[in-house]
Amino acid sequence: MAVQACALSLRLGLWMSLLLPVLPGAGARAAGARWSGEGTTPHLQSIFLGRCAEYTTLLSLEPGNKNCTAIWEAFKVVLDKDPCSVLPSDYDLFINLSRHAIPRDKSLFWENNHLLVMSYAENTRRLMPLCDVLYGKVGDFLSWCRQENASGLDYQSCPTAEDCENNAVDAYWKSASMQYSRDSSGVINVMLNGSEPKGAYPTKGFFADFEIPYLQKDKITRIEIWVMHEVGGPHVESCGEGSVKILEDRLEALGFQHSCINDYPPVKFLMCVDHSTHPDCAMNSASASMWRESPALHAIGDISLIISLLVALASSSQA
Repeated sequence: MAVQACALSLRLGLWMSLLLPVLPGAGARAAGARWSGEGTTPHLQSIFLGRCAEYTTLLSLEPGNKNCTAIWEAFKVVLDKDPCSVLPSDYDLFINLSRHAIPRDKSLFWENNHLLVMSYAENTRRLMPLCDVLYGKVGDFLSWCRQENASGLDYQSCPTAEDCENNAVDAYWKSASMQYSRDSSGVINVMLNGSEPKGAYPTKGFFADFEIPYLQKDKITRIEIWVMHEVGGPHVESCGEGSVKILEDRLEALGFQHSCINDYPPVKFLMCVDHSTHPDCAMNSASASMWRESPALHAIGDISLIISLLVALASSSQA
């Protein structure tokens, strides 16, 4: 999973997450750093426990049923392991303690558009991507590892896949991804970045290797692919092209019912909030027709009213 900029949410939690990479130990590889990745996030335990407490108090579908201290204790076991010897199975107890139900039709998988996914999901109000379930929330945007030959945490750098396969962060997301896939049901949504130079669907990536294989076919109604193109960005791939076609063929071979939409209108409208005058954001007849013909979209409300509200908000902010 790659972090792609398109942050539109003003929620405090998102801004705090966006600020984390500029704390000490983050950014470009420091001179003399052992590994190629960011070092352990400062105040890791406090951030972890704070996110857990917020989630279980305000967002969880099972409030009060999770012990954040026990979840942290299960998680921190990997902090005692060699930084290149952490396996997905080392997180089994952590996953078991933090796991909870994912509402039917609410799963959202993605590649190369992390922040756009978070903005659209809006803290589980629309959909519930992996970064919005408890076992994904507590580690999102964070980094952690033990020093290579000492017992303390390494705040200077941590290994990534470039350094070694069995690093702590990748093992975490592999474990979380597999569980998320097993627990997903109904309509499965997948958001891809059609402006990504290397292709919208990485054939070697978390979605390809640790999510698709663990989807439970008997629980899945269909899979909807949304290929989003960045405002002003290139259309590298669209539905039926390149790696997207590879994904469609794979789902077909696995027996999943699936469909593909270029620039799914609700997400595109969100992307255009900050680019209202850009030609890519002009409302065309095809988008209008899709809005009118989709019961789910029509239920949101009249598009002209929404546009009027956006224009009014923009005008008031400039006043």
